[in-house]
Amino acid sequence: MGNSTLITDYLGYGTLAARPVAPNLPAGCLGVYYATDTGQIQVWNGAWQDWAPSAISFSGSLVAAGSGQGTAAAVSSEVNLFTNVPAGTGAVLVAGLVGTWRKVLNRGGSALLVYPPVGGVIDALAAGVPVAIVPGGGATFWQNSATQWYSE
Repeated sequence: MGNSTLITDYLGYGTLAARPVAPNLPAGCLGVYYATDTGQIQVWNGAWQDWAPSAISFSGSLVAAGSGQGTAAAVSSEVNLFTNVPAGTGAVLVAGLVGTWRKVLNRGGSALLVYPPVGGVIDALAAGVPVAIVPGGGATFWQNSATQWYSE
């Protein structure tokens, strides 16, 4: 990990054509340049690289499925909108890295049962037990470990 004793290594702005080919920085230092003509933010870490905030993944018009954890509709996007929720059907969270989150919105006509991944738990419930989201409701689920999810 590189570090610098400078408060600001390099901050610049102007047209993309005016950006320095290489800022005068020691190895391992960071530079940031905002191109006013293109709206791009670029980061220098030995070479200029475009920077863009990550987009949030979205899945809409989802249909709840199954009658249990093994047959429920998988939710792997960060935001998941269910518009068709037959009674007794649900969704199952797809595990990711610790810190992964999934927002689940229910705009269907029945309660949506949201299951943890196989072997996982939500809050203090037993393994495989779902959380119910009422019609018009929603919840965000956070993966705290390989098997533990929390809801809010």
